Amino acid sequence: DWPCDPRPFLPDADWTLLTLEKDSCVADIMRAANGGYDLFFNLCDGAWDEGRVGVEVVQTLETLGLPFTGADSAFFEPSREAMKRVCRAWGIDTPAYRFASDDDGIARAAAELSFPLFVKHPSSYASHSLTRESRVATEKELIEQARRMIDKFGSTLVEEYVEGLECTSLVVENADDPADPIVYTPLQYRFPDGEAFKHYDLKWVDYDGLSSSPVEDDEVAGRIRRASADFFRGMRGA
Repeated sequence: DWPCDPRPFLPDADWTLLTLEKDSCVADIMRAANGGYDLFFNLCDGAWDEGRVGVEVVQTLETLGLPFTGADSAFFEPSREAMKRVCRAWGIDTPAYRFASDDDGIARAAAELSFPLFVKHPSSYASHSLTRESRVATEKELIEQARRMIDKFGSTLVEEYVEGLECTSLVVENADDPADPIVYTPLQYRFPDGEAFKHYDLKWVDYDGLSSSPVEDDEVAGRIRRASADFFRGMRGA
């Protein structure tokens, strides 16, 4: 795993490291609440259906009124459907899509969308369950991948696959003006031979051949910044 440790970047601060587990995190945080800490630097990002701690840490910090970094509970794990609604409301480009929970839904996606298609987790982040085979070019491949997702998660998001650069941006709340979030320099990815998009293994397991650099085209970078800021505002990011 990539190192996730803020301490080397703030060496003058006094740190106490808390390693939390789902069954005891609330009690551990309640004990830490009396420690007189200025800030809780939260790196717990487990999804609701995972064995790792996540939103329950945020909810406990909020309930106790403790200052912390990272997303609040409302912004911690928004649904894909909520994201799509914000894109429509704010005029942000997003691929045509359908949600499917059975064979009829898969058939509608095949009939109403244009191949190639992307078959995704219905509501996730961090490329959860995305594989190289998640990009499908035929109805047979769509059925196979969609059923895999439905069997595991109850439904699936099917999107039209967009060829081109894959880019990312980091957006943070602006404490001085929440209506004007800070968007850091957008990055574009370069993939190893045989890869065309970031799936789970390429992102988290076998990433040695993956590289990134600032987006070279200023016009594209500007569009990414504007869309990212609008999306953050639309999702009420915090």
